[in-house]
Amino acid sequence: MENISINVQEPYYSFILQGKKTVEGRLNKGKFASIQVGDILELEPEKIKLVVVEKNIYKNFREMIEKEGIGNVIPDKNDIDEAVNVYYKFYTKEQEQEFGVVAIKIKKLEG
Repeated sequence: MENISINVQEPYYSFILQGKKTVEGRLNKGKFASIQVGDILELEPEKIKLVVVEKNIYKNFREMIEKEGIGNVIPDKNDIDEAVNVYYKFYTKEQEQEFGVVAIKIKKLEG
């Protein structure tokens, strides 16, 4: 079990704290590729602890959002194209194609 520090931009940071966003999507590379169920994610800057309860790998963000549920991944979007475009603000389609994506289901640790 590892403790892994992550950064999440607003409004998604607040959605995680509120329990609205339960799936964090990232490229399947680096520390996100090595995350395992049971690992603890420390949400910067306040070091809020989240436990990884499930991890699923997908070929692209669209597939991830369709399978995990748009409300769990991007709670402020109702349209799948808009939700996918949120990820394209951070990553390119080439990166998505090269690495695939990982859906990390998280739960806030109380206390």
